Amino acid sequence: MTFHKLVIGASIAIGVSVATTPAHATSFSFNNPNEIKTYTGGSNGNFIANDTVAASQALSDGNPSSNVELWYSSENPTSNVGFTATQGNYSATVSSVTASDWNSFGSQWLGDLLSAYTPFQSVWNGFSANTQLLVASYFPLLGMGDPNIGSFQFGQNGGVELTLVGHLDVKTKLSDTLSSKLTEAWNGGVKLLFLGATSLPTASEVQTKISALQQTLNSPLTSAFIKPTLQTQIAQLTSFKDVLTLQATLNAYQGKIGASEIAKVVNNNNTYYAYSFNPTASGITASDDGISYSAYYTWNTPGYTPPSTPVPEPSIILGLLGVAGVFATQRKFKKVSI
Repeated sequence: MTFHKLVIGASIAIGVSVATTPAHATSFSFNNPNEIKTYTGGSNGNFIANDTVAASQALSDGNPSSNVELWYSSENPTSNVGFTATQGNYSATVSSVTASDWNSFGSQWLGDLLSAYTPFQSVWNGFSANTQLLVASYFPLLGMGDPNIGSFQFGQNGGVELTLVGHLDVKTKLSDTLSSKLTEAWNGGVKLLFLGATSLPTASEVQTKISALQQTLNSPLTSAFIKPTLQTQIAQLTSFKDVLTLQATLNAYQGKIGASEIAKVVNNNNTYYAYSFNPTASGITASDDGISYSAYYTWNTPGYTPPSTPVPEPSIILGLLGVAGVFATQRKFKKVSI
């Protein structure tokens, strides 16, 4: 009896061990472990820096509140720090977003953001191309290029799905950034066009100044030598007025503005920028500041198909048969003992 119990116990242990071994696990390799930081999850989680084992666990544990920050030393990455995920023949790279990335991508992101919130769409569409580029150049300062990745998953077709961890509302960040850039532009030269002014003008006051400069520009008495300067001043003031209008619209907006952080994704030889403006409240906040990680955002590559429900591996079936055999054996033992 003792011998049989030992054999039965061993068979259960082997069956369970074999059955729980993943058949197609995703592996992660990090290109700069010194710039990754893992949060273990929940409102009482811990931060673990430079630990690839903890990072791999957070990316694959199915819990989006545990996450990995790519480039944690500052909010303005200077290189694409991240990981390469591999599963069978599938491969994808996820990394932080640099200023160089923003140069080719920022206008698209900002246009999508403002289009996602109806009051801003007409304002953005009314901007000149120069103003759109100018405003887009402001937003690397939002610190959204050092993404926190809550989960990573391959789909059936090798596509990718990410959970990005972020804030439920970035309105204050947007407003503060615009205020800073307006003050910078004012002190950098706009003030000289408003002699005696001690504070920023309104958008209508700037428009009045633009109209006066345009009249001077179009006057036959204005020399050709002065006209290039007038054209530059008009362009400068037009962008300044546009930003004032955007800030006023933003400050008047009563709702929340949800925007995820942004990750660069290379998958199937295509480069994407992963972001979303559709938040899901996480119900938690980070243990250090009590503010971060308040929302989750899901993003996936075009045509992404979720993985199918896993079919039990032969090892799992054998494990279950082993357990069933144990109960049958125990029943026989009971019959013998009666």
